[in-house]
Amino acid sequence: MYLIFKTADKFFERLSNICAGISGVLLVFMALTIAAGVINRSFIGMIWLFVEEWSALALVPATYFALGFTLRQNRHLRMDLIVNKLPVKWQNILAVFIGAVAFICLIYMIQFAFDRFFYSYSRSVISPGPMRTPLTPFAAAMLLGVCLFTIDMFCFVVNSILGVRKGVHNDAT
Repeated sequence: MYLIFKTADKFFERLSNICAGISGVLLVFMALTIAAGVINRSFIGMIWLFVEEWSALALVPATYFALGFTLRQNRHLRMDLIVNKLPVKWQNILAVFIGAVAFICLIYMIQFAFDRFFYSYSRSVISPGPMRTPLTPFAAAMLLGVCLFTIDMFCFVVNSILGVRKGVHNDAT
């Protein structure tokens, strides 16, 4: 059972890395698009209507796809001023507790993201901006990102439990 978990954990770690790469590409796209839009507006005098709308919409997948990666790389926001003063075993117990609470919250977020996707898909929702961009792909990205983050959080909790049992320090609290 442990070997199956470790194999699945490695697979989802690679998937999180791929999603983080997609987030990086989207951030570069947004930066270049905004820069080109500003240059175009300043020097040519034309206004590209899609720049602001698509850049704002690209933040959705860029954000949600990077969540699991930040957790796995221990780059998420932490408040460890007091936690670092605890013994290692208590740090791991706290990591299990915090991860379990976050996992429960993420289950709720999956339901919200699924409802959002289903609503966007069934009603063919489009953005209110000038480009009238369909929002279903962005709702799907949000659902996929939350699902992957939930799986990453589950792996974090299991690894934290294993760390408590082995007495190993898990630095992702």
